[in-house]
Amino acid sequence: MPQTATASELMERVRALAPVFGKRAAAGEEARQIPPESARDMLEAGVARILMPKRFGGYELDFDTWLDVVLELARTDASHAWCASLFVHHAHLIAQFPEECQQAVWKDGPDVPIAASFAPRALAVRAAGGYRVSGKDSSFSSGVGHAAWVMVGAMTQGDETPEWKFFMIPPGQFAIRDTWQTAAMRGTGSNTIVTDDVFVPDSRVLSLADLRPGKGPGGAVNANPLYRVPFFFYAPLTFTAPMLGAVQGAYTAFVDGTKTRRAVDGSLVAEKTGVQVRLARTAADIDAAGLLLRRTARAHEVAANEIEASLARSIRDFSRVSELSVSAADELLAMSGTAGFASSSPIQRVWRDVHFAASHISVNPELNYAHYGRIEFGLGRDPARPFF
Repeated sequence: MPQTATASELMERVRALAPVFGKRAAAGEEARQIPPESARDMLEAGVARILMPKRFGGYELDFDTWLDVVLELARTDASHAWCASLFVHHAHLIAQFPEECQQAVWKDGPDVPIAASFAPRALAVRAAGGYRVSGKDSSFSSGVGHAAWVMVGAMTQGDETPEWKFFMIPPGQFAIRDTWQTAAMRGTGSNTIVTDDVFVPDSRVLSLADLRPGKGPGGAVNANPLYRVPFFFYAPLTFTAPMLGAVQGAYTAFVDGTKTRRAVDGSLVAEKTGVQVRLARTAADIDAAGLLLRRTARAHEVAANEIEASLARSIRDFSRVSELSVSAADELLAMSGTAGFASSSPIQRVWRDVHFAASHISVNPELNYAHYGRIEFGLGRDPARPFF
């Protein structure tokens, strides 16, 4: 794999992979994780390098490229795209950990698969030079079956005040509990990480309090401003990009299938005015979601005094993209008739996956819209909402 790549070169590789991943979607659902060869293909294509520092072999590109890659993959399978998006996201997060952590993770090369469980379901007890981390319920760790290192969220004990922090755990020091039995996004393999009294030095710890405003220690050693962006400018992009790409793929599948589809009376469904009108409205919603998501990918590029307002708008827009994606999936499946519910239909799989993805906390409408409203009314962020 070349040590550098342009966005266009990377996209060429991704476009070649997308149809391959689409053919593996059913196998991913059956196995409840994407196939091992898919994870390898992503790494070999350089997906995990998109936001990785160049000094470690990364491409140090931008959020636009991240979005483009995930949209392309999601058009054929949301689970593959979800895992790819997390490869990008997690490498970007590692670059915000202390220098010693970055050196440890990438000492043997850049193509390191990393999984994470962000919720603070583990306990980290202060010890000399670090923490001892234990937890049996570090759940929803997408792609963990393919991971070398894992990142675990935990509340600290023994510090002056308890704090939500993230801990990097190396290979061989964690176990995986098979808990991923779901009706959708089955290929993500989002099983549970188990840690048992694992010592994690301070050099492999990052606090949410530093990550949230974009002030992780890695930002001091990686010069690119990319590593000093407040967390919620980009975290929900990880999950909304697969949603939008999936409905884009479902839209194409619906249009292609409906051109020759006939109703029970033998008439062409495509000639029905009602279907044409519903299609137009759905297409407009998908396009609107795409415009909103593209804007969020660039929303951090503002002056310091505009960050609060721009961040609030992005948080709002991530939720709106999620809602538009869900409504588009609903409409496409409804217009597909009973054939759309066939197990072989990509439209029903997208419908399941998008509804499931919309339950992710990062796109929760009540939380995200309320934050936007608070900022608009001059009330400031709610300190009870740690990510904002």
